[in-house]
Amino acid sequence: MQKETEEQLLLKVIEGRADEREVSLFNQWMESSGENAELFARLKKAYQLSSFSNHSAKANWEKVANKVRAGYTVPDFIELPDNSRGVRQIWLSPLLRVAAALVLLIGISFLLKITVFSPEQLTITGNDLSRNEPYPMSDGSLVFLNDDSELIIFKGFGKKERKVSLVGEAYFQIADAEGIPFVVQTNSTTTRVLGTSFNVYSDRSGEVRVSVTSGTVEFFESEADAILMLVAGEQGMYDPAKGSVEKTMITDPNFQAWRTGVLIFRETPLDDALNLLGKHYSKTFLLNGVGERIGSITTTFYNQPLEAVLEELSLLLNSKTESRNDTIIFKPAS
Repeated sequence: MQKETEEQLLLKVIEGRADEREVSLFNQWMESSGENAELFARLKKAYQLSSFSNHSAKANWEKVANKVRAGYTVPDFIELPDNSRGVRQIWLSPLLRVAAALVLLIGISFLLKITVFSPEQLTITGNDLSRNEPYPMSDGSLVFLNDDSELIIFKGFGKKERKVSLVGEAYFQIADAEGIPFVVQTNSTTTRVLGTSFNVYSDRSGEVRVSVTSGTVEFFESEADAILMLVAGEQGMYDPAKGSVEKTMITDPNFQAWRTGVLIFRETPLDDALNLLGKHYSKTFLLNGVGERIGSITTTFYNQPLEAVLEELSLLLNSKTESRNDTIIFKPAS
């Protein structure tokens, strides 16, 4: 994309005005480069900052684009007073450095949505990031966090080691750092890489799934036990009941739907499709006298609003919908 056209598309996506074709183009652009994802994160956060000013949206966007293009250098850390030991350092990401510069230059206040639990760690939560909004780390890696997920970054990250702890689900795009592996601790498992992209899912039962989209990943519970080597298209699974890790092929086309918003159904049983859609949109879908003759569906939803999804499903099921709190009921149309 040409620079001007590219920025116009990103603005549409940020403001929620992009159509289906533009969303598809945007997703391709995001997947093509980690630098693109980082640029989008900076532009989006900067736009959120400037939207509080008294300038027009167009003027705000020009300021945002110009400043992010130019780039600013802000210290990698801020110093906080400590009653007992002087000062301690809290590391900031490139995104926050850009945000801090914009606060100073545009004069806009910004509440940082990061919780510091102790001087030894920095905790990022998925609820504080928008879908497809990465958190850029100091080593150049990008992390996308699902809702209700937490990433803990330990003090000293990037010096002798790059170690983080994950609760929930995240997608990682790891930058190369020669001799310094990137380590993700999840439940009782460890994922170790140098430079690659992968998705990590974990739940409260202790189950962990690591799905690799590029490069090579090491996945294990203990280095004393077997270490799985996973490549693109493969998935490592840890079952706490068995206490072991196993390798399989990735068969779920929607394992990244929480991040991309793209839901793919290929001869998917109707009940399974509705369950996945309900989880994605935080709704419960119920069938009342419809769908008996439809065993499966084949369709793709490209980051579409719930209303558009309900319209397509209603046509497919020859039904109408009724909403009761967080429950969507499909009823016969006539």
